[in-house]
Formats: sequence, structure tokens, C-alpha cells
Amino acid sequence: MKYDDASWHYGGEGFPEDSPEEYGGVHIGLFLRFCFVIGWAGELHTSEEPEEVEDVISGKTSGTDFLFKNCDGKLTDEDFNDEGNSFASAYYGDDGNYLADLDASFGRLIYNSPESGFDFNAYSKMIESRIASGTLTN
Repeated sequence: MKYDDASWHYGGEGFPEDSPEEYGGVHIGLFLRFCFVIGWAGELHTSEEPEEVEDVISGKTSGTDFLFKNCDGKLTDEDFNDEGNSFASAYYGDDGNYLADLDASFGRLIYNSPESGFDFNAYSKMIESRIASGTLTN
């Protein structure tokens, strides 16, 4: 199952002409990093590129860089373990609150900033608050 694809964003209406394609995947890379930090990386990544997963977790490599290098800009069910997919399908899925939360918290940065422009601690707290609320979907 494909949750998101950076090309849907950088190839879509409203994407700034002066922004690099990578900016269309920043919100995906942030989500990927959060899930890796929680321990939800899929077997594909933990078995084939465990050092790179650790680099994302530590912040040495951005989730966005990992997304484009190892996932072809696509966020799929192969990226997560069962627990991660359960979370992603609810929160990131069609009825999920992820994009609304992201817009409310970081709207001005979306498509206009690299991942380093986002405060990952604040980003993590946004998701942790949503998890604590128990309302992952609309």
C-alpha cells in the first residue's frame, strides 16, 4: 500500500516553482523519521540498510534524504513494521489527521523549507499529542 509519494506534491498544483523537488517530500521524510525513532522501521530497511536507519534515527541523515535514496520518494507499507503500518494507515490514511495537523503546526514551511528548517522535537510532540488524544482520524 502506498501512503504518499513526493511526486504527487512536487508535480501537483500549488507547489512553488522555485522549490526543489525534495521539498515535496519533506513532510513524508519527517513522518518516516518519527516512525523510525519510535521503532517502527520495516524489515526491508532494518535488514538491508540498518546503518542508514540508525543514521536517520540519530539525525545524521534526514528522513527526506533517506526517502529519496532508499524509497524512491514513496512512503509505503514496506517502510514500517506491523505496528507502524497500523499507525500510518490510521493517522496518515485518507481519513487521518496527519496533513491537517502538519498544516496547523507547520503550514508556512510546507514546500518551502528543507527538513532542517523544521523543529523535529516540536514535530514529534505534535504527533505524540495526537496519539495521546486517541483521535488519529477525522
